[in-house]
Amino acid sequence: MAPRASCPGGDHRPPSTGGSCACGMVTRIKSSKPVRTVIKPIVPPDVRDALARCLYDGPGDPLAPDATDPRPDDMRMSGILRRRADRMIAALAAAGLMVTADGELSRAA
Repeated sequence: MAPRASCPGGDHRPPSTGGSCACGMVTRIKSSKPVRTVIKPIVPPDVRDALARCLYDGPGDPLAPDATDPRPDDMRMSGILRRRADRMIAALAAAGLMVTADGELSRAA
């Protein structure tokens, strides 16, 4: 595309490789597709659920499914406790500790 001194009527045409118009207006920036990463849990879900049950001090099983609760999953007690357990496990991992599959706490290798 031949460079133009001005862009009549606001018709800014960028080069096909991206960048700015000949007048200097940035019209298009090429971007790459975001890479989807699969987040692998630090510990198995059953270990996380056991820790979540320990964080609850009320009656009954807080992680049991409740069909009568109209709230979304992330607003139920089970979702809140699982998020707290995930944060606790991440804090332990950041401190150099890990929860093993049998629920023991040990130094990360």
